[in-house]
Amino acid sequence: MKQIPFSPPHIDEDIIALVSEVLHSGWITTGPKTKEFESQLTNFSG
Repeated sequence: MKQIPFSPPHIDEDIIALVSEVLHSGWITTGPKTKEFESQLTNFSG
């Protein structure tokens, strides 16, 4: 079986700031960032 090499995640300051923004908003699972993600995913996947 071929092994897939481990690659650490790329988490830069921009990503940390976005996550912090969501956590401070109080909207973790159903807020505006979730709606934005769902919309972008829909556009991407058709």
